[in-house]
Amino acid sequence: MQVFKLIDKLKAHWRLVSGVLVVLSLGIIFLIRQDSDKRTPPLVQPLDLTTSSTHTTTTKQAKAKENPKTDMITVDLKGAVKHPAIYTLSKDKRVDDVIKLAGGLQDQADTNAINLAQKLADEMVIYVASVGEVMPNQSATAREEVTQSASPNDTDKVNLNTADVAQLQKLSGVGMKKAQDIIDYREQNGNFKTIEELVNVSGFGAKSIDKLKESITVD
Repeated sequence: MQVFKLIDKLKAHWRLVSGVLVVLSLGIIFLIRQDSDKRTPPLVQPLDLTTSSTHTTTTKQAKAKENPKTDMITVDLKGAVKHPAIYTLSKDKRVDDVIKLAGGLQDQADTNAINLAQKLADEMVIYVASVGEVMPNQSATAREEVTQSASPNDTDKVNLNTADVAQLQKLSGVGMKKAQDIIDYREQNGNFKTIEELVNVSGFGAKSIDKLKESITVD
């Protein structure tokens, strides 16, 4: 009888009972899901290689911008330009570029004496000559030519037949003994007829005579 009474009570309050059952069911489901989430390992996010590569490239470009000096050179510009000075510019520039930086050529500049298309190099010295001006290196060459042209043919030679010991010692490789030997030979055999006759004097060979030919005479 008590069971029937309980059933009658439940029927009278079936809405309340249904609500309690629903709440209990939802609570159980919630607890089960929470426990399942704790046991499931987190998903590993895939590495975005594209983003990483882009970042690396950007970093390299940034470093290149931070070190622009590696692509720069310094040259010294002189002569007939409007503003001769030391200029720093990129290494791919040419002579024409640095002249433009200097404001251009002066009116008297000799454009035939300079190669405007020449590539620049670090520590390079560029000299722009004026029309009619002798370049410094050309001047040095001219001095060398003058020195070479001043050969013994244009100066007084030592005469083997009249020179004394002091004069003979002025010859290259001739000391006091050799000078005296020349005089002794001359006194014993008469004057030298030819320069080659000097080979008869002790200490003189064909090679040494060849070296002295331009400095001695028998006339």
